[in-house]
Amino acid sequence: MRSSVQTIDYVVLVCYLFLMAGVGAFFMRFMRVGTDFLKGGNRVEWWVAGMASFMSGFSVWTFTGGAGFAYRQGVIGVFLMALAVPAFFFGYIVFAKCWRRSRVTTVVEYIRSRFGDGTHKTFSWLTGPSQLMFGSVRLFALSSFMSVALGVPVEYLIIICGLVVLGYTSLGGYWAVCFTDMFQFMFLFPIACMLMVLSLSNVGGFSNFVAHAPQGFFNPLAGEYGWLFLIVYTISQTTGYNNFGNAQRYFCADTEQSAKRIAILCMILFTIGSVIFYLPPLIARVVLPELGTTANGLRQPSEAAYIAMGMRVLPPGMIGVLLAAMLASSMASLSAHNHIITGIFAKDLYQGYLRKDASDRHMLKASRLTSFGVGVVMIGVALLFAQGATGIFTLLFILESMFLIPLGLPLLYGFLVRRGPWWTAVCAYVVGAITSLFVNFYLNRYLGMGLNETYLIGIPAITTTVAFFVPVLLFKPAGEQAERVKAFFKKLETPIDTTTELGATGFSGRGQLALVGKVTTGMGLACFAIVLASSPGRDRMITAIYAVVTTLVGLAFVAAGRVPQAPLPVSQETEPEFEVE
Repeated sequence: MRSSVQTIDYVVLVCYLFLMAGVGAFFMRFMRVGTDFLKGGNRVEWWVAGMASFMSGFSVWTFTGGAGFAYRQGVIGVFLMALAVPAFFFGYIVFAKCWRRSRVTTVVEYIRSRFGDGTHKTFSWLTGPSQLMFGSVRLFALSSFMSVALGVPVEYLIIICGLVVLGYTSLGGYWAVCFTDMFQFMFLFPIACMLMVLSLSNVGGFSNFVAHAPQGFFNPLAGEYGWLFLIVYTISQTTGYNNFGNAQRYFCADTEQSAKRIAILCMILFTIGSVIFYLPPLIARVVLPELGTTANGLRQPSEAAYIAMGMRVLPPGMIGVLLAAMLASSMASLSAHNHIITGIFAKDLYQGYLRKDASDRHMLKASRLTSFGVGVVMIGVALLFAQGATGIFTLLFILESMFLIPLGLPLLYGFLVRRGPWWTAVCAYVVGAITSLFVNFYLNRYLGMGLNETYLIGIPAITTTVAFFVPVLLFKPAGEQAERVKAFFKKLETPIDTTTELGATGFSGRGQLALVGKVTTGMGLACFAIVLASSPGRDRMITAIYAVVTTLVGLAFVAAGRVPQAPLPVSQETEPEFEVE
């Protein structure tokens, strides 16, 4: 793998890291108070937040663990990304509006208003560490892969990549998180499209690919993963994509209609992206059949399927762009996790229990310091992972079963039902987490049953759901809890009033379009330097196509930013169809 990475590829990577680091410094000018840092003053445009949500929804794991799964199991691997579509559909019809109308700054702030202080304290201390684990395993996955590709020790890469994310997140807050994700999308999507086309060409076209694929490769129900896995993974995706980082995109939108548009945009992007991102590793099974068994430095050799196809068909320089795009995907996810954890510790715990009278300016400083500290701890945990961990794919599923499902499902159920005591969500989490530990460490590790990811996620999902709804059926809210629940659902029934609930913004929608366009245009023009350094013929033509397309897309955004936008009167905001019963 390393032999295909040349000097120009390293130059591309370094330039990309400097670009990301500079974004945070640019957005410092918009940080006036704590809410600017944590939710962008509800002024980030929906299309920026939507693309940011798409980018933070996957990471380098998509191109390593996920690609390896597709290489081994076939077309069912495409569902790892495609099942985000029904997840965001549920977001569109139910959760986007609920999150926006909840009028919160963090996810666990919602827990306080819906379930009360007891559940809030419990979930605050559970959600922060669990999200830290998710962020750390993604940083470890990114660095361990890049270590193999670049020949740099994994510990060095954990520190470098972690410090870049720490820098722009702690400086620019939610604005920087969203816009770096947007720039990363502009970096990732064109090279992914190019790799898909070149991979198809390399295998001799789609018909030749189908003809030479292993038997059952295109049957999603074949093998050990079948329809039950698809159902379970849909539950996992719905829980993940409507909670935590993606919930933040919803409640940081200006209106509930914008929140629903974010969900629609993500449905479109994941539908297209599922094919674009997973065709190369599927094709690798045909053109590189030895990849799954040849030692390459990764714990699961097949996890190199995506980059192996890139190194097979892309010219020098474009390999650097591909590696930078993979960096982009993980940095989007890492920055989202950093920001979630920052909100929990700064807003919910520090201000909620220690400095309730803290001023907005004080909270801005506290949020920055918290973000910095979270980044440092995330780097430290990733370094611990580097000392020894199982396959990235399995590790992520274990974390999901232990934290995502037991923590996430009760939060979504809380929007749907009014009954139940204050402790119903805590009960659901405890039962779900104990079940997860039982399956992971007793049934699998001790008894050696070898249950796959279907059961690692499915069994805790069932027990969490049962543990939530049994108290709901047996108890009605009473006393202070009843008043709190009534007040919460009254908020959900009250549309957002943009004239009174939103403040002024120093960065208009047109300004956001123009900024994205200028940066994208700059990236495209910079790629022409790679064109000059490329070998004449095929390599130069491929690189030139990428440079031209990226530049034209950037210019289109610049042009759109110059067109005056007529503000939509509040009276014309369409009322969403869904009402919480």
